[in-house]
Amino acid sequence: MLVSDNKLKWLVLSGVLLLGGILLLFSMRTQEKQRVALDLPTLGGERVQIPDPQGRLTWVNLWSASCAACLQEMPDLETLHREQRSRLQVIAVAMPDDPPNMLVETQARLQLGLPIVLDLQGQAARQLAPERIVPVHHLLDAQGRILYSVRGGLNHTEMLAILTRHKPLDNALN
Repeated sequence: MLVSDNKLKWLVLSGVLLLGGILLLFSMRTQEKQRVALDLPTLGGERVQIPDPQGRLTWVNLWSASCAACLQEMPDLETLHREQRSRLQVIAVAMPDDPPNMLVETQARLQLGLPIVLDLQGQAARQLAPERIVPVHHLLDAQGRILYSVRGGLNHTEMLAILTRHKPLDNALN
């Protein structure tokens, strides 16, 4: 009886390990295929492509002009945009229900030079903020794969820490 109990335990353990391995492989394949590819208009009428055609990392911030936390972090996003422009594409994707005139006013009031992107059809929100809770941040590689995601407001120091964790940017991060 003792021998058959041990065989049963090993058989169950082997089955669990095999199933876990299969699930892990499936998960890795799913993540590999999950890439973001968007072509969206800015408030100024230009087009922004994700991933960046120049091969830079892309920082995507989904926000709303009616979100206090979103507005609070915008100056830090602007600083990130100015400091890392040569190595990082920083874009702020407004939620689809934000009226463009409100976005223009917010851009002017906060003196934002970073691209304010319109998500008129909601395709970015569906891919990157399906719960419609903002702010949401995503760091993408040059192929559009998501390297890091976080929901909630971030400050400049936290943004730089995320960047250095995923791809050191030489001495540009002070």
